[in-house]
Amino acid sequence: MKKLTIYLTALLLTVFAISCSQSSKSNWEKEKAELSASIDNTLDDIDNKLSEINNDLKDASEDVKESLTETKEDLLDQKSALEEAKDDVANATEETWEDTKNWAEKTYNSVEEFFRDLNI
Repeated sequence: MKKLTIYLTALLLTVFAISCSQSSKSNWEKEKAELSASIDNTLDDIDNKLSEINNDLKDASEDVKESLTETKEDLLDQKSALEEAKDDVANATEETWEDTKNWAEKTYNSVEEFFRDLNI
């Protein structure tokens, strides 16, 4: 009976340890998926804004064209930074996740702030 109790206790501890490690893994993977989805949404917003700018450039005066062209170049730079962050997030492992997440979130927040200011 004592051996059975020890065996069951060891089994329960093993199951608990495995569930904790899986919970941790699923948490970082969940964060990774959420950040990736946020980046994708912002990339879509940027693409939509670039399409608007391209349409506006067709009928714009020279002064407006200059301003729109500058905005377009800035958006393309922001898009490039965000695509790099997306690639890093996609390639992150559990071991590199925290550093990658911190960098990608800073990049994402910076692009979001730029995009919000652009739409004001």
